[in-house]
Amino acid sequence: MRINKDQVLQYLFNITIVVLLVLVLYIGTKPPQVIISENYVRITGLYGVGMQIEDIDHLELRELLPRIRTRTNGMNLLGIARRGVYDLEELGKTRLISFSTAGPFVLMHMGDEWIVLNFKKPDETEALYRKLQSAVDASSPNSPVSKPKIQQ
Repeated sequence: MRINKDQVLQYLFNITIVVLLVLVLYIGTKPPQVIISENYVRITGLYGVGMQIEDIDHLELRELLPRIRTRTNGMNLLGIARRGVYDLEELGKTRLISFSTAGPFVLMHMGDEWIVLNFKKPDETEALYRKLQSAVDASSPNSPVSKPKIQQ
């Protein structure tokens, strides 16, 4: 059996597509690292972001995610992992990095952007919230953000 040039190109194309899909699934389902330093927070990975701690003007831990109206940009891998820019009820344009449909969720606001983040394990999300709260408290002890907030 002889394989012609067109068949070889088709095989290479198919293999490339499969490799890209596997790569997107791997990257999309890999939780980000959240690096908190004395005055800076960095969320790694797809749709990650960096911010000055002093720029966080609202921080809270919620059990329920506001209803998603639309996904503007990003991906939703069957609810297992949602990453991207979403339009959430009551928050509007939001950078959502979520690995569970259940709570809790860390909500941060800075400038004109909301960031909502959670992990598969609730205790990891709660630990992140406590670390962020400590960093915010340390950066500005008189800030209104420094009051812990948990909403149902």
